[in-house]
Amino acid sequence: MKWKKILWYVVAYSLFAFLTFYIIYSSIEIIQVYRTMLPSGSAIVGLILNFLILLLELFSAFFSVFIYYYIGSSSNYTLLKDENNKFLKSNSLPKVAVVFPLYREPFTVVSQTLEGAMNLDYPKEKLEIVVCDDSPPEHSSEIESFCKANSITFIRRKNRSGFKAGAINNALKQIKCDFLGILDADHIPTPNFIKTCLSGFIEDDIVLVQGKPMFVNQDDYLMRSSAFIQSQFYHIYQKSRGTRNGVIFAGTTGLLRVDLLKEFGGFLEDTLAEDTDTSFMLLSNGYKTRYLHEICSKGLVPWNPISMVNQVWRWTNGITSIFRKRFWKIVKGHNKTINKIDILSTVTTPIIGTVMIFIYILLFVMYMIKEFTGLAEFAFIRPDLGVFPLLLVAPILISLASLIMAFVTWRREEKEDKMIRLRGFFGMVWTITAFYLLMMTAQYFLVWAVISALLGVKKEFDRTIKVKTKTIGKMSQKVKYTLWSIGLLLIAGAFYFASYRTFIANDALFGWFIIAAVTATIPMIITIGHFSKLDFTKDKTAADVEREYGD
Repeated sequence: MKWKKILWYVVAYSLFAFLTFYIIYSSIEIIQVYRTMLPSGSAIVGLILNFLILLLELFSAFFSVFIYYYIGSSSNYTLLKDENNKFLKSNSLPKVAVVFPLYREPFTVVSQTLEGAMNLDYPKEKLEIVVCDDSPPEHSSEIESFCKANSITFIRRKNRSGFKAGAINNALKQIKCDFLGILDADHIPTPNFIKTCLSGFIEDDIVLVQGKPMFVNQDDYLMRSSAFIQSQFYHIYQKSRGTRNGVIFAGTTGLLRVDLLKEFGGFLEDTLAEDTDTSFMLLSNGYKTRYLHEICSKGLVPWNPISMVNQVWRWTNGITSIFRKRFWKIVKGHNKTINKIDILSTVTTPIIGTVMIFIYILLFVMYMIKEFTGLAEFAFIRPDLGVFPLLLVAPILISLASLIMAFVTWRREEKEDKMIRLRGFFGMVWTITAFYLLMMTAQYFLVWAVISALLGVKKEFDRTIKVKTKTIGKMSQKVKYTLWSIGLLLIAGAFYFASYRTFIANDALFGWFIIAAVTATIPMIITIGHFSKLDFTKDKTAADVEREYGD
């Protein structure tokens, strides 16, 4: 609705104005305080640290402006499709290939997904189902036999060059089709998948139509939080991008126009986020992408905490790599300015969590130096408006915007998802709280994902596990996660100490330190409460889960 869009835009512009004021006011305050202390060496260091924290703080806080923009523009989303467009109205429907890139996937999951593909509502003579399995032959023999028995094209490469993107590009060289559908191994397509997505190709320069996947396994608060990430992505971000032809391919449940994809050069293979990377470069080259908010597949979120962390780690590393590799191409791209801003905010989003952690550390170091040396030069300087000191601007603004976005997502999703409606108000509060805390906590695990991407350290594509994996190298995943949790608990202890000291001194830095301490503690709480399930999985498909919930 237009009034909702205007309302959220007013909030975004007001916040932008406040942050501009905050920059100027804080800068003046810092300069005034240090003017009398300079040119001593400790004053110079303290001045630099204060401005560094201010810059890092604002880098994070400005993201909250974009959150309100996304909410506002997404409220103006409309379903743009034409079921009588030239592709569906034609006497001869276009040929469609539906591709499933696989690597070490369980047969029980893949077989039901392929059965779903065989039941697609599309003429069989115009449909080709393709399995691209990069697994070792001994792992994929059962899947290969299933494909041969059901006239499904099976492609195996000699190596995993380019990982998922490389497998898709290799398939494109061997098959002939007008449109290419891509689905993950656990995403069972709904019968309407192809025709729904085809109805979105209403302009000649649309290269991608993204459908909505539904995630059905939500047994506990961890899985519900993981599913909620997806809900937020589609209800807020994808709807917003859908209003300006700037949609990101989610890696599954999408249909691409092959002639335009080949004209571009196929999928990019040099990051771990080939879907996002290729989408951004397609947009930068002037192509359009669309989002249809209709359920086109039913899939699974990771079954356990370790798989969840691994999945988000891969997303974070891949998206941060795009920032390092494509920044200037994005800036110089032939697309709308608002889409460029959207892309740049997206590729810098993973950095925000790492930035917040660096702020925690810098504040802790400054506080300890000031407390144990008495050097006033290491004080954290921010203006005091009389009501409250402006010491917690970044965490308050980001937390408030994130919680508001989560609430809006919930309200939208409950209209479509019966499971969410059944949980009621308190279910909503608990899910959003768990989601928010887990997102904050995850940042500690993602620091190396961000740093390694910025440094250009090459990483191998680590698929999201659907079956139990016993080892990473010589150490089990469970042991590694537990050791990480213990290490974070020790860090939390330092922050709790600083929290106690600032609390009894009535110092507003208490807010920063208690946030850092609590979020560093949560991994150990999860370890203790879910130790037996840290790497637990179920060989169940989305269809199996739906049948269980139906009962």
